[in-house]
Amino acid sequence: MKIKKIGLGLFLVFILVSCASKPTESTSTEEKAPVVEKPVVEEKKVEQKKRKEPQDPPNVAFAKKLQAYLDKNQIKEAIALFDKLPKELENDLDFKIILGSLYLSDKQYDNVIAISNEVLQIDPNNLEAYELITLALDGKGDKKAKKENIDKILKIDPFNVTINIQKAEDYALNKKYKLAAESYKKALKKEPNNVDALFGYAQMSFYNDDIKNSEATFQKILEIDSTNPQALAYMGKLAADEENYLRATKYVKEALKYDPYNYDYYLDYGTYLRYQGKYSEAEKAWKKAAEIDPTYFLAFAYLAGHYDELSKFDLALENYHKVIETNPKYFYAYESTAILEYHTGNWASSRKYFMEASKYSNTVSYPLMIAATFMKEKNNVKAKEYLKPYLKTLDKESLDFAMVRFFHDNYSSNAENVLVGKINKETNRTQRGKMLFYMGLFYELNGFQEKAVEYYTKVKNMNAPLFFEYRIAEWGLEK
Repeated sequence: MKIKKIGLGLFLVFILVSCASKPTESTSTEEKAPVVEKPVVEEKKVEQKKRKEPQDPPNVAFAKKLQAYLDKNQIKEAIALFDKLPKELENDLDFKIILGSLYLSDKQYDNVIAISNEVLQIDPNNLEAYELITLALDGKGDKKAKKENIDKILKIDPFNVTINIQKAEDYALNKKYKLAAESYKKALKKEPNNVDALFGYAQMSFYNDDIKNSEATFQKILEIDSTNPQALAYMGKLAADEENYLRATKYVKEALKYDPYNYDYYLDYGTYLRYQGKYSEAEKAWKKAAEIDPTYFLAFAYLAGHYDELSKFDLALENYHKVIETNPKYFYAYESTAILEYHTGNWASSRKYFMEASKYSNTVSYPLMIAATFMKEKNNVKAKEYLKPYLKTLDKESLDFAMVRFFHDNYSSNAENVLVGKINKETNRTQRGKMLFYMGLFYELNGFQEKAVEYYTKVKNMNAPLFFEYRIAEWGLEK
């Protein structure tokens, strides 16, 4: 969060200007004596003594030295300069606040609190000191003390801009969007054109589905600053919500003019282009995002899904692997990668990713697909060894248990009849479709291709690809 809209540099300029503008000693108002002309002396020239340049008062002189360090962003050197602070300035509250701000910039949070408390001893209601303490406590992660300090500030100044924005940001982080909006509104009562508060309020309105108010507030920001990229990008999101992707594209392109290396804007840009059927342009936008930050997973996920949809499976796999590399906890990528590795016949690799996916979900699908990869390698023994402990975790009366046991045991027509009966009684459409698939998969793995096609056809005729097995059934019919 920003400490103040007036930066340290501008604050120092204020000191310099205010000191320089102090009136000098007034000249005498007595009547001037008549001018007496002196005789011109040609042989001797009287040399006038050079006037001494007036010295800056101590506060201005110190501020100038401090400004020189700040211009070079030399924070530690600026802090060290306070060791030479003139004695007459030792209790100057403005300079104490500046030192506290410097400590904050250098993450010396305990020193921020100490110097701010010195200010409060002299001026118990000094809001700048309280604000610095709040920011230091935030940096330290001391939530309890930070809240107590915020309450002190709001008791003195209920509409304090800095603190209400800070409070709103905390609410937003905890997804308490309505409370965040109220805090932003309080900040705006004091500073109606504060762009940070306006943006936060507009964003919270967006999250609260108050679209009309959100759009009006973002529009106000653009009236203040037509080049504000964040407001432009959100106007694009609002247009996209109305499925006006042409207008959305226009806004996000404008945002990129003023913030050309923004990762999120390129993601949005690609999405709006995709919805207009401009797939190659969308791909370029997502690739640009990946170039901007190759350590973040989302652009790779967009590209993987894009290539997967176009059946460019090699490129899809390449990007799914990048997703996993950059975000190992994004478990959706494990399933997608496992499916495509299975399609390409990389059984060991497919098994590896199904096993990773199984750590995040207890669906019966993953163990059955893992067993299938062993069986594809003609290693039915391993498949049984893997499924045996899993069987013990299932309800013996469940359809899941019946299917896993069907894969685990040797073929039995009686077991088959019982299983088919359970599938036919299943009322959950997705569960029924999955089980029809695994019947087909069992027959395929055991060489009964006609029976496999029969069941895969039943799955395909459902026209409801709400489960990943649907895709494998389609591939099975292509053989």
